[in-house]
Amino acid sequence: MTRAPASRALEPTPLWLKLSSYLVLSDEEKMYLAELERTTDRVPPRTDLLQQGERYRDVRIMRDGWAIRHKALPDGRRQVVNFVLPGDIIGMYCTLFESADHSVTTLTPVEVASFPPERIGELFRSFPRLAAALAWSGAREEAIVAERLLSLGRRTALERTAHLIVELLRRLSIVNMVTNGHFVLPVTQEILADALGLSIVHINRTLRRLRDSGLIELNGQRITVNDVRQLASVGQFDELYLHLIRAPRRLERAFSGTHHRNGAKMDSEIRPKA
Repeated sequence: MTRAPASRALEPTPLWLKLSSYLVLSDEEKMYLAELERTTDRVPPRTDLLQQGERYRDVRIMRDGWAIRHKALPDGRRQVVNFVLPGDIIGMYCTLFESADHSVTTLTPVEVASFPPERIGELFRSFPRLAAALAWSGAREEAIVAERLLSLGRRTALERTAHLIVELLRRLSIVNMVTNGHFVLPVTQEILADALGLSIVHINRTLRRLRDSGLIELNGQRITVNDVRQLASVGQFDELYLHLIRAPRRLERAFSGTHHRNGAKMDSEIRPKA
């Protein structure tokens, strides 16, 4: 694990982009997010960022790379619960629970920012709009897991695979990681099988069907979605569960003026020292 200085403090980060899709962030809120992401580490592939059953330590923000959330049975059989993408948070609920109920393992080299759990309380006190945006992010994560349960229980192999590809495309689009339907999918067929409850042979056959139908193109770790609407139809994809919405006006009204007052209060604490 290599620690690196976060010299890009005020450049848009994936978390900034993700939360900005829900709320228009103030300068003070952006500065606070930059402060949370000041301490970064580079971590190699196949490294556990979190292990099922261990005590929570720091909260981590994924800045670059991919990881998986997964749970395992005592005999080693594994279920991939979700993919951790840039802008996602690991250990968000560490102030509510002592131990992790799942593991997080890197698939690629990643860059993560970390901060102590105590700052979650500070955020809720001083930046309630940001706290609401993080709550939205956590609720969306739960909705994604619920949708995965529906896929495992009711969708066919073809529908599951098509649905997951569209979901990843939509999630990556928010953080500017999709170009004309192209994105990097650094996931082996074994990982896909663990995520979709299928055998590797079945995954291989299903991807070939989607490719032969012209809906997708595969080139190593790059995937191109040629017809998003048709692929979504195949997967019976309804993006309602991703909650890709702006914050309701009632939320903005509830916090009207709050971020300005609290931002001024915190500004001297988080502004980088000369």
